[in-house]
Amino acid sequence: MNKINIRFIIALNRLNKRGETSLGCRITYLKIRRQLSTGLFINPKHWNSKKQKVLAEAENYEYTNTQLSLIKTKINQAFLMLQIQATDFTVEDIYALYKGEKLTTEYNVIEYFERYLNKLKRLIGVEIKQITWNKSYYVKNNIKSFIKWKFNCSIEILIVFSILTESFVVF
Repeated sequence: MNKINIRFIIALNRLNKRGETSLGCRITYLKIRRQLSTGLFINPKHWNSKKQKVLAEAENYEYTNTQLSLIKTKINQAFLMLQIQATDFTVEDIYALYKGEKLTTEYNVIEYFERYLNKLKRLIGVEIKQITWNKSYYVKNNIKSFIKWKFNCSIEILIVFSILTESFVVF
């Protein structure tokens, strides 16, 4: 089971006029990092990097620590949502879901058609007949041959398929 690592970091080399530095967040998943800004600023002397908290000596330490806790919780929630979907995902997907963006997965035409055929296969004998599935299978093979002939490539055309809205765009 892969796990996510969320760390808050300060940029000591970037102090503003008040002597405060920005507090950033680093998400690490599958050894790939993604940094984001928290929008918070603190005095570097008041930061405990081991505890990942602002010390009680700071003015707004309760507010800042609460905000950090909320950010970490929201990132973990995005991570858990992606785990529940049981599909492969990256640190960029975690970040996108944290920011509230819709996730898109890219499939080439044949991959998309094969996913469709797998869904149809479960409906044989319930809603469709085997002959209907066979026709769809032949269509997939014809599309594969056509793409190879027309574009002289091995199925490089992509369909961007949105998991959340079930709509797609061909480009």
